[in-house]
Amino acid sequence: MTHILVTTDGSELGHLALPHARALADALHAQLTVLSVVPDDTMLVGEFAYIPPVSGPDEVARVQATEADLAERLPGAAVRAELARGRHTTRVILDVAAELTPDLIVMGTHGRSGLGRALLGSVAEGVAHHAPAPVLLVREGQPVTAWAAPGALGVPAGLPSGPVA
Repeated sequence: MTHILVTTDGSELGHLALPHARALADALHAQLTVLSVVPDDTMLVGEFAYIPPVSGPDEVARVQATEADLAERLPGAAVRAELARGRHTTRVILDVAAELTPDLIVMGTHGRSGLGRALLGSVAEGVAHHAPAPVLLVREGQPVTAWAAPGALGVPAGLPSGPVA
């Protein structure tokens, strides 16, 4: 495993997955990419729609602010920040994952069920069902496991790190 993608929407729940992804990346010496998804600022006025550009000074400032926040939250980690915009968060995450081809996607989840999930949907569920890579969902209150211990990932430390036949 060489690349881990962790998603966030900037909320505290969105940041839940960061320490878990960081622990895995450290243990596996994997690249860590943090994807921040921001809502599309499409404005509808009558028959017209205005869609602001995806790139520009504001977007660069957002990425820089995200990188600064990550440096505080994950001191000492080499983290790459990505920013994507879209109306459908699930689709945006799936598109970015298809482009970046991570070995693992890590996400925080509300853990809603029943009517809450039916009304609001579940980004995590949508990504988990359609992702091009395995997905690790982190619920609130889950402690960060000591991933770094030899054999802690359920694989004896001496096995090669390639695909399992």
